[in-house]
Amino acid sequence: MNDLIEEIQNLSPEERVTGAAVIVVIVFLARKKRTAPRSNDPLDYPLMQWTQGCFLTVRHLLANILILGATGSGKTSGSGKHLMRAIVRYPGSGGLILAAKPEDADDVRVIFRAAGRGDDLLVVNDDAELRCNFIDYVRSMGGDAREITKAIITIAETLRSSDTKGGGEMGDFWDRENARLLGHAVLVVLLAKGNVSAPDLQRFIMTALQNPQQVSSEQWQRCFHDQCMRAAFDAPKTRIQQHDFELATDFFFREWPSMADKTRSSILTGVMGILFSMNSGLSREICSTTTNVSPDEMLRGRWVMVNLPPSKYGDTGSFINSGWKYLTQKMILGRKAAGFDAPIVIWCDEFQSLVNSADSHFLAQCRSHRGCQIMLSQSIHSLMGALKGDTGRHHAIALMSNTQHKVFHAIGDHETAEFASNLLGREERTKIGGSIAPAQDMWEEMFGPPKITTSFSEQWEPVVEPGVFMNGLRTGGPQNNYQVDAICIKTGDPFPGGGNWRFCTFDQRG
Repeated sequence: MNDLIEEIQNLSPEERVTGAAVIVVIVFLARKKRTAPRSNDPLDYPLMQWTQGCFLTVRHLLANILILGATGSGKTSGSGKHLMRAIVRYPGSGGLILAAKPEDADDVRVIFRAAGRGDDLLVVNDDAELRCNFIDYVRSMGGDAREITKAIITIAETLRSSDTKGGGEMGDFWDRENARLLGHAVLVVLLAKGNVSAPDLQRFIMTALQNPQQVSSEQWQRCFHDQCMRAAFDAPKTRIQQHDFELATDFFFREWPSMADKTRSSILTGVMGILFSMNSGLSREICSTTTNVSPDEMLRGRWVMVNLPPSKYGDTGSFINSGWKYLTQKMILGRKAAGFDAPIVIWCDEFQSLVNSADSHFLAQCRSHRGCQIMLSQSIHSLMGALKGDTGRHHAIALMSNTQHKVFHAIGDHETAEFASNLLGREERTKIGGSIAPAQDMWEEMFGPPKITTSFSEQWEPVVEPGVFMNGLRTGGPQNNYQVDAICIKTGDPFPGGGNWRFCTFDQRG
């Protein structure tokens, strides 16, 4: 540019005007290429660039993002880190971060300190200083017995993600019966005490009638179950609560004690397994005692990080993480957001260990409430495997279809690579072929011109072959100069310049 200016200074005054105009045009085009389009709408605020001139805006963020890549592909340290930085830098943003690995907490703290928001990060650790009573939070939001039961059952779904028995008709039967027992118990305890806790639910169910003859026993009449039934009977009730209480009375006094022992014990085992997760060890301290932090903090522009990765804390970590995710989703869907309200983001790494049937429902509705979910996982099979049963595959497909941006790092299996390639579709390509006919005699072979024939054909081929997703993307590290490649696919409106995909590169060093 400086050389160009010196040359213009040597020109005549008339020529200088033309030269200066050229510089103005060059500078304008360069700045236009580097900067995001301007808009007064806060949804058009640019958060980051996928590639030069292709911006991720708040509007795009609210349509959810799915990041897939094999272990070691660089999805967390590549696109994941760049995306988290951009979201945290956005003024007033709040959300939930579910740590997937023990070292994730330190990386997240660095990002928040760099954005000047270190005080906005609240960390739920195994010291149990920050606690949220899951059941009480649902009740405080106006949840009735059905809502509380649904919350408990949905949160506990992640505990069955490693169950190899699968779903099917019998699996659905036991799930329904577990929910029925738990629902009746929640209703009675809620009417009797005005609140519900996991310890009370466990005591109420364990002291229920085991046979019809027990009802006349003075010892049983002094137990917790009968005390709750009497208190619930005397408690004021709405017309709906009165009807549901009558159903619960029939269940506990007639159906439950008369049920076949094997059936009753199977249902009891399933429900006690769920309550055990809420009423023992670290999970009891964090999610079944008192509350000093809740998803409501996110409405005030704060972030909550649950630093209890399932890889270290097992089922306890899965239960607490899943509970925070469900309650945050419920809070977002109950939010009336508009105008300049900042987005609330749920960040899930190793998403396959926390996915449940409520996720697809949330993803379909969260945008209008200024909420979204960022999900990082290995493959489509990891999601389908976690959502077992006849409807598991459909839930997984619905979940993936409700993400506007899908970012693919190096893929480890052919079916996921085929899925990514199919998202881009096919394009028509012209292939040119040719051949040389053999000579008829010696003279033609030595002196005659060759007989060349050409052919043209139109074929529909993948825009990006599946092999590119498996073998054509760098995975970072010193061997790749810390460069991580990905292919970003956008559903709906195309990227600037046309096309619905871009080849992206992220530097792991920031």
